[in-house]
Amino acid sequence: MKLHCEVEVISRHLPALGLRNRGKGVRAVLSLCQQTSRSQPPVRAFLLISTLKDKRGTRYEHSG
Repeated sequence: MKLHCEVEVISRHLPALGLRNRGKGVRAVLSLCQQTSRSQPPVRAFLLISTLKDKRGTRYEHSG
């Protein structure tokens, strides 16, 4: 699934470090992807955000 949208990535660690977010979004393609591996039966899902500057995209996985 791919969505063309305006994305703003915000780190929850910024307030603890005394930093502020710049507060500006960027046009991007947000993809919800599934990774299946033949060696591991569980299916992993992740978000992939691709922009004009970063065409390969940044991958965000569940860390829990």
